Amino acid sequence: MDAFPEKLKIEFQKAKKTLFEAQKICIISHRNPDGDAVGSNLALRLEFEDLGKEVVSACVDPIPQNNLYLKKADTFVNDFNYDDFDVFVSVDCGATHLVGFHENKPELLSGDKPFINIDHHGSNDNFGTINIVDPNACAASFILYKCFKYCGMSINIDVATCLLHGLYFDTGGLMHSNTSGEVVKVSGDLVSKGANARKIAKELFHTTPVNKLRLWGKILERAYVNEEGVTVSAVNKCDYESCGASSKDTGGAIDFLNAVPGSRYCVLLSEDEKGKVKGSLRTRRDDVNLSEVASRWGGGGHPKASGFGVEGHLRPTMSWKIVNEEDGDAHGTEIKF
Repeated sequence: MDAFPEKLKIEFQKAKKTLFEAQKICIISHRNPDGDAVGSNLALRLEFEDLGKEVVSACVDPIPQNNLYLKKADTFVNDFNYDDFDVFVSVDCGATHLVGFHENKPELLSGDKPFINIDHHGSNDNFGTINIVDPNACAASFILYKCFKYCGMSINIDVATCLLHGLYFDTGGLMHSNTSGEVVKVSGDLVSKGANARKIAKELFHTTPVNKLRLWGKILERAYVNEEGVTVSAVNKCDYESCGASSKDTGGAIDFLNAVPGSRYCVLLSEDEKGKVKGSLRTRRDDVNLSEVASRWGGGGHPKASGFGVEGHLRPTMSWKIVNEEDGDAHGTEIKF
């Protein structure tokens, strides 16, 4: 546990006692779940089911197709009875609103029952009664690996696969800047326990249906670099309809936008089916903090990967500037329509 602050060890102890004493546990993944949200949820679930606990995985939104190969990924519920459980756990929820269920079940975060918040986002507001939040960790799955080791719990092949799935997703297949030597070491240990890295990589990064590719094509076709050095693109509901896709199919396209040389960071704006516009931000630079950028619109995340969501829809705007060749850009006339 040397990689974690002393105060976090105290939270580990509280969580360990709470979970081992509980009989019925509900584990919640964040809205629009990704690989880490699903992988960490199932890893925790499988560990405690092996101890004879009754455990349910929950999420307000459906699980992505490329996560369904994980054991019990097809058994997530989108609702539950608060009174049926002794303790609740959220994984990878970077802020209160991402829990989702609390909107219709305010008692969930009332403190009447233990709520364990396991996360790695700097934007986390410590909404649990127990908060295992480490912004320096690459993924919630990484934190859980540490938890299992700290508690002396064994990691079987199914748990190892779920954990490596989460690690791979949040590190971009061990290619993002959050891939430290310790992350590589943990990944190696999970492979030695039976996790199939090739299968995980294929499911997460190399399985793309044609409708998704078409949507990515629209995103890439619209990409431009603005005057501030930001790469921008956007898609709306009409694009989803024309491609036979949905807002969830935008996942992965932003990695291409983030590859533009010289760009400070990239932004992908996408409408969802619920009347919101999601902004996803990525950067490879060390002098840009995207968590601060996203906070302007009520979002957050990590310095190099953040996001936000606002009510509304996208309206395209084109801008042309007439420039005199002698005077240059400074005396151009901007025309918008």
